Amino acid sequence: MKLQYLGHSCFRIISEMGTTVVTDPYKSSMVGFEMANVRCDVVTVSHHHADHDCTDNIAGNPPIVDEQISCAADDIAVQSFATFHDAERGAKRGANLVFAFVVDGLRIVHMGDIGCFDEEIARRIFACDVLMIPVGGTFTVDAQGAKQWVDSVQPKIVVPMHYRTAEHSFAIDGADKFVAMFPQKDVVMGGDSLVLDDQPQNDRTKVVVLQRFYE
Repeated sequence: MKLQYLGHSCFRIISEMGTTVVTDPYKSSMVGFEMANVRCDVVTVSHHHADHDCTDNIAGNPPIVDEQISCAADDIAVQSFATFHDAERGAKRGANLVFAFVVDGLRIVHMGDIGCFDEEIARRIFACDVLMIPVGGTFTVDAQGAKQWVDSVQPKIVVPMHYRTAEHSFAIDGADKFVAMFPQKDVVMGGDSLVLDDQPQNDRTKVVVLQRFYE
């Protein structure tokens, strides 16, 4: 399984067989930088805001999954769970979908723009192999809220997303507050991809900070 970071909350998940899913593609002019042009078999959308549902840079016309569902995209199993974009049960920013994938025997979870903690969802995704979670606050959970999810879910690897970088036009926090909550030895500053051939064997959650993929 290969997880490639396309920036903001967008990732490309590639199975060993070559099946490809892109999560939450963004409108480049809204986020502040250009998303790479990519191909995929399926697009998942956690909610319909332009920084999460824009397919301008995706080649072809792949199907879009934007509802609560349990299905398969060839060898990748896809399941989504209804959640909220804010701490007021969607009253401020609406609904959000959490997507859970099974890829090459690995459980990969994308939290979308999760805005609050949900014990039932945490139970459903408990002990996943990779958790992609927003950490920038303002529009999503902040660093402390993201840490609550990590402590409850206990993923093998957590990949922060939806945080401010030098390129962003968003007024949100960077990843530093979240990363600082973990021992330095458990933090890896990675490249633009995470490649896993087998289930991670680490006893404690490892934080992997990925760089944006450029064409």
